[in-house]
Amino acid sequence: MLFALASCLLTTPALASGQGRPNIVVIMADDLGYADVGFQGCKDIPTPNIDELATSGARFSQGYVTGCMCGPSRAGFITGRVQSTFGYYVNASQPLNPKEGLPAGIKTVAHDMQVQGYVTGGVGKWHMGTANHQLPRVMGYSDWFGFYGGGLMYFPLDHSSYNGRYFEKKKPWGVRDMHHTLPLLHNGTQVEWDQYLTRELTDGAIRFIEKNREKPFFLFMSYNAPHEYLEAPEETIAKYPAELMTKVPGVLPKSRSVYGAMVDEMDQGIGRLTKTLDKLDLTDNTVVWFLSDHGGLKRTSDNRPLRGAKGNAYEGGLRVPFVVRWPSQVQPGTVLDHPVTSLDIGATAMALAGGSVKQSGLHGVDITDYMKGNTTKPPHEALYWHTGRRPQDITGVLREGDYKMIVTRGDVELFHIKDDPTESHDLAGAQPQRAERMLALWKTWNESNSPPLWKKGTGGGEDDYQYADYEWLKGTPHYRIKNE
Repeated sequence: MLFALASCLLTTPALASGQGRPNIVVIMADDLGYADVGFQGCKDIPTPNIDELATSGARFSQGYVTGCMCGPSRAGFITGRVQSTFGYYVNASQPLNPKEGLPAGIKTVAHDMQVQGYVTGGVGKWHMGTANHQLPRVMGYSDWFGFYGGGLMYFPLDHSSYNGRYFEKKKPWGVRDMHHTLPLLHNGTQVEWDQYLTRELTDGAIRFIEKNREKPFFLFMSYNAPHEYLEAPEETIAKYPAELMTKVPGVLPKSRSVYGAMVDEMDQGIGRLTKTLDKLDLTDNTVVWFLSDHGGLKRTSDNRPLRGAKGNAYEGGLRVPFVVRWPSQVQPGTVLDHPVTSLDIGATAMALAGGSVKQSGLHGVDITDYMKGNTTKPPHEALYWHTGRRPQDITGVLREGDYKMIVTRGDVELFHIKDDPTESHDLAGAQPQRAERMLALWKTWNESNSPPLWKKGTGGGEDDYQYADYEWLKGTPHYRIKNE
């Protein structure tokens, strides 16, 4: 899903360089359901550490992301820019195809934070391309511990706890298999690991914080949990008997059990991160954000009461759990009801670092005053999206005030989100003039978007995307296949 803002870009007065500038930590879950955290009412999966972020900070009841699929949403967040403006419309589905992913030379939030003197680090899922011009360290991260594809197996394939239930060891490697079997890397060098991936990634984030405790830092903690494949330690799965899990339409109890364990492991990791900040006396001067990259997957998660899920333009695909904690500045237990977006995180970080949001070209809004309670003015006049899992399925969305217009292949729907958050009552027939006006606004906005960088399914099959001779790939099955 592609997204844009119609509001003015705001800035806060620059902070004196090096004087009290806060650390920024952004924790992003992957495929987490709207209702799958305690502060959203989840009953079968305890998330005490995520809930603590919400109760000790502010939660946004209408927190949106820029896309309903992993790649586009993350491209928006990572660049701080509307991804349709540079043609990022679908997932980079062929992980070794240099045609897919971020375009060369694009600026990112991490670049901007480096300019302001911050140490920038990332941990976990990248999914923005694997060519040399797309790698994290080129894209503004001075330190990156993670993997370059859209996912990774949660255990090494030779690990004693790995049982292969969700993966078939085979050659040639398929596209999906390749995503999940690329190596774990630290700054491009392969890393040996021997534990559950979520724990390994948390360890990497803690190392970054401990190493950079004396400097202002920007950390993107990019978990791939609870994204499929569904795998978790057996002892954690045992805490979630299938027969006791919440019955969610379309979700198998066994799947819900493993998914619950994956969320549990991520929550434990977040608890370890926050305890590290406590131990190092960094908590009061660290802004911690938590959100999902989009709505939960229909066959594993619970997005109720919202309509829809990952992959579509309804609220269940776009509205996510969204929290900020800053103990010295944000009142605990605050609930903020105006719409905000993941682009606002980068803009707010830039302003807090002392930079200019407008001069940086970021598309988000500095919401510092809003989250601190200094203003009740809505941060945005309107929000725009452009989505479609395939080019022929283009869907346009405009959120203006309490109204939301969706157009799919020419069919227009209109909802009043405040009165109808479940999007159950289409008002397009009852309010045709409003629907037509909003459609016209969306069409005008859409004229400024760029053609797709690539189209889903282009670039050929396995033989076509195993050609890339990347140094970081050497020693892996994929590199061996290519050179056999």
